[in-house]
Amino acid sequence: MNLAEICENAKKGREYALLGNYDSSMVYYQGVIQQIQRHCQSLRDPATKAKWQQVRQELLEEYEQVKSIVSTLESFKMDKPPDFPVSCRDEPFRDPAVWPPPVPAEHRAPPQIRRPNREVRPLRKDVGAGARGLVGRAHQISKSDKPASRDKD
Repeated sequence: MNLAEICENAKKGREYALLGNYDSSMVYYQGVIQQIQRHCQSLRDPATKAKWQQVRQELLEEYEQVKSIVSTLESFKMDKPPDFPVSCRDEPFRDPAVWPPPVPAEHRAPPQIRRPNREVRPLRKDVGAGARGLVGRAHQISKSDKPASRDKD
């Protein structure tokens, strides 16, 4: 039994797993686990045998992890979606710490606001009769401006 070959096969199994080539990785893991099993059967020293069995057990755990990854990937390829509760299908998951997207605003011209004119305008007391005459006020006729009555004739 070549110990360098066992080490090389374990190394390749790990490298293929890291690269995502899980099928090749599992083949190397299965091979190296069998090689260690055969090597342990040939050992007579119980301390050395226990160490190799511990290495074999650790490699078995790595192999099981790779098998679990393959199983998870296969579940993604299935036509049937995984069983989720009905409420999860109807409404997407919402993180309470994340704000929802903003609601689109209406793009209208802003309303015209009349602002009071704060200028102080001088009041005119002398309003001439000008071209328009007095506007907005009743024009009082004085007694001297009244036409003469016809009764005096």
